[in-house]
Amino acid sequence: MTTPDAAAPAFDALVLAGGRASRLGTPKPGLVVAGRPLLDHALAATAGARATVVVGPDELAAPHRYALTREDPPFGGPVAGVAAGLAALDGGDPAPWVLVLACDVPRAVEAVPLLLDAARTAEGAGDAGREPREHVDAVRAVRGGRDQWLVGLYRRTALDAAVTRLRADGGVDGAPAHRLLGGLAARRVDDAAGTTLDVDTWQDADDHDRRARGAGPGGHPRPGQEAAMTNLERWVDALAAELDVDPDVVDIGAVLDLARDAAHNVERPAAPLTTFVAGYVAGMAAAEGGDRPLEDVLDRASELALAWSPAPELPGTDAGEA
Repeated sequence: MTTPDAAAPAFDALVLAGGRASRLGTPKPGLVVAGRPLLDHALAATAGARATVVVGPDELAAPHRYALTREDPPFGGPVAGVAAGLAALDGGDPAPWVLVLACDVPRAVEAVPLLLDAARTAEGAGDAGREPREHVDAVRAVRGGRDQWLVGLYRRTALDAAVTRLRADGGVDGAPAHRLLGGLAARRVDDAAGTTLDVDTWQDADDHDRRARGAGPGGHPRPGQEAAMTNLERWVDALAAELDVDPDVVDIGAVLDLARDAAHNVERPAAPLTTFVAGYVAGMAAAEGGDRPLEDVLDRASELALAWSPAPELPGTDAGEA
């Protein structure tokens, strides 16, 4: 993991984790993408922070790792989240910069060092004999010409002042990020590598999973890539060893795809049930000498899930009643 240079500016971190995730249909912080929950990806990116505040619901509480607060009102949007996070950071010796980071950016750990380096070079009065460096209050990523407001470093004094101005001009609840952050003098850091790509849909999650898996059969690393194994891959290897199964027969990507299709098109509890039934059937087929049974079973189950149309419930009938 890349870590900030010793000369990088001091910063605190705000991780915004309180959104509705309406397109996913499941809370983002706990969604496992590229082998670990999205919140863990974000926290890895804040490793160099003096203090870290997560803005999100009570179930995210982990006092030994970070402070937790909640935007007011809940689901008030990223600007309300920033305001709540800044309030939670008060009371100590605040760092001169604040990292504002959405929790749904799996590769943030790659983006943050670039922001810190840009902030470092922007500070100070310039080298001897040269013009003073430009004053900047924001260093944020830009991808495809679009500002990534929630992958950025902001000067604490400027961010506090922006929140105060916005409170006096309509309030922070529901305000778009650019109203809070767009007026700050900024240095923009081009994200040509796509490190700020976020996860808003199941397809986004799948794209990140495929990139992280790195390619051998079943999603396992090629020879020489063992050090890059994700936590999920190590778990599959350990489980396969415990149950005396060849780990290469476990196509992690295909199984996760099936689980996603079942959860998204049927309902969330359908994901583990569907993968269990598919695995059981594939095992029986393999015992009988079938040809590529796992792929066939997964494909058929996925097709069924994608075509599923739940029957409407009868009035006064609870789901699951006979």
